[in-house]
Amino acid sequence: MLLYFLPLLLLGIFFHIQYHRIAAESARAHLQVIAEHQAITLNLFLRERLVNLDNVIDDPAFRDLSGRTSFLERALADLRLTSDAFVDLGVVGGDGLLLDYQGPVHFPGAVNYRDESWFKDLLGAGRKSVITDIYLGVRNNPHFTIAVKRERDGEVSVLRSALSPEKIHEFLASLEGAGEVHAAVVNAAGVFQVVTPRVGLPLNSSPYLPPRSPLRGPMRAAGGAAAGECAYAWLSEVPWALVVQDALPAAGPASLLGMPRGILLITLAFFAIMGGVIVLRARQLVTKQLAAERHEADLSGQLVHAARLASVGELAAGIAHEINNPLAIIAEEAGLLKDSLDPDLPEDEEEPDLKEHLRIIHDAVFRCRDITRKLLAFVRHAEVKLEQHSIDAILEDVVGGMLGSELATSNIAVVCEYDPEAREILTDRNQLAQVLVNLVKNAIDAMSGGGTLTIRTAHKGDRLLVKIKDSGCGMTPEQLQKVFMPFFTTKAPGKGTGLGLSVSFSIIKNFGGNMYVVSNPGQGSTFTLELPYAMNGQRAV
Repeated sequence: MLLYFLPLLLLGIFFHIQYHRIAAESARAHLQVIAEHQAITLNLFLRERLVNLDNVIDDPAFRDLSGRTSFLERALADLRLTSDAFVDLGVVGGDGLLLDYQGPVHFPGAVNYRDESWFKDLLGAGRKSVITDIYLGVRNNPHFTIAVKRERDGEVSVLRSALSPEKIHEFLASLEGAGEVHAAVVNAAGVFQVVTPRVGLPLNSSPYLPPRSPLRGPMRAAGGAAAGECAYAWLSEVPWALVVQDALPAAGPASLLGMPRGILLITLAFFAIMGGVIVLRARQLVTKQLAAERHEADLSGQLVHAARLASVGELAAGIAHEINNPLAIIAEEAGLLKDSLDPDLPEDEEEPDLKEHLRIIHDAVFRCRDITRKLLAFVRHAEVKLEQHSIDAILEDVVGGMLGSELATSNIAVVCEYDPEAREILTDRNQLAQVLVNLVKNAIDAMSGGGTLTIRTAHKGDRLLVKIKDSGCGMTPEQLQKVFMPFFTTKAPGKGTGLGLSVSFSIIKNFGGNMYVVSNPGQGSTFTLELPYAMNGQRAV
């Protein structure tokens, strides 16, 4: 599952990250375009309002003091037709006094703008117009003041008007892309000038504080409800910045880690289908593998049994000799008993001891039974049976029972050195006996003219070592490289199958042990078995 899914998962994560990176960059670029477009449009709007006032103050009728009130009334009506952001019109003298006024506000007394900051700025050298930040002013209502100045015959005339922030907000809301963003206008101190009620209120501090350089770009809000990706653009007519923030709803329950629900469902469905296919295919492969392993185990068992039968064939002469000895004793004792019962023969002075002759016959019969039992136990194709066994007892059965006669007739002396610290091992007796028989038979064949067979056991931690050393012909390095290969043998044709060592090596490996050999030509060979006391933590029942 991991092998199949990990590359797909990594690829999906990579594309997901890339998608969100590109989407975020695209969203930022889109916000910048909207901010720049709306800033340019708002600049044009404010410039048009200044031009409107310039046209009014430059009209010749403006200088007619007697009819200026009616002129201002007509001019305000015309201005409102141009833009309903105009609230009123007023004429202010050079001393700051309000001379004429048309609009909805009723002042209780004379109004003087002499101390107003916008009036002071407008009277400064080189200034012809001014647009103020939003403030409460004399009317105690948030508004902008827009004013133009003219100097004629040494007298200063100022035409001022109040602009409604609500109407400017409506103008921004009507611009292209306004439905995608929340737009707000802030001054250099970060105070809202024009803002939607969802984001804040005019005259309140905003979370936006755009840098003065560059004049436009992306930014992040300082925090609060409006925190997130934003874009800004500074206006040229006034020291204001127009800030826009994405108004689309953020990813909620319809997404996971920002992934759209459709893509998420398709991805989950794809992984579910792939998972089903993988599980089905894996089960098929595992079933085939298990069948192959069972077939291989059957073949291995048949090979072990065939090697065992081959060893029995090689043991046949020795076994026959072993059985012939007790049979000869039985025949001799039975003949003596027959002769003692023959009436034609002269009677001896001493009667034969029948019990002693019967005991000898009894012992010889049971000796034959033991030999045949060992042979049957060795050759029988039985299931693996793990039990606790003494390695010394198994070795004695091999060299003293099954192969004792052959060792004696081959003029081979057997030296056994058993380690008293060696414990019983958990093993299958028949299979381990088969390994030992193969090794001792090979040693007998290697010592064709007689010699010494040395068998040693040693305790080594959680393992038992069995060393079988002969004083035979030994092996060359080339032969050592192939010694455990199936069907490889150094014996003459017809005297070996080449399966003994290969099968023995496989049996020891299956026990969790190891088998290795040291040999030199003319110096004999030493086979070492390394067997665990317990196989993978198992214990005999």
